[in-house]
Amino acid sequence: MLNTLRKAAQALAAVAVMIASISLATATPAAAAGATSCPSDGYITRWDRCTSLSNGVLSLRTVSAGNYITVNYYRSSGSSLSAKLGYERSGSSVYSSYINMSTTPFHYERSWSVSASCAVVYGKLLTSGGTLYVTPAADPC
Repeated sequence: MLNTLRKAAQALAAVAVMIASISLATATPAAAAGATSCPSDGYITRWDRCTSLSNGVLSLRTVSAGNYITVNYYRSSGSSLSAKLGYERSGSSVYSSYINMSTTPFHYERSWSVSASCAVVYGKLLTSGGTLYVTPAADPC
């Protein structure tokens, strides 16, 4: 009986390891909450906006009366790219450091906790070559 229980426990452990490895192999990054498609007007919700690019979607999310901002770039294709994610609010822009965005398809995301403000927010993607992409304005309040 004890031997049977040991074998059952070993089999269960093996199944758990297999499930965990499958989950890790197929897991999407936490950043996968960003848009993978975008309506032509860029309007997802009052707090969420997006812009369709030739090789992906740049999206912006604001929550909690504008004190939390998330910018996500879903990159669906393309060769190597180095770019910064950022946002603009009240005429001031804030950017992440450069990110190697060569993996496709993949979500690249940066978030900021900021002081609450009802000022509109724009999501931004600035390439190392100087090209700037901007989402439509989101109203956080």
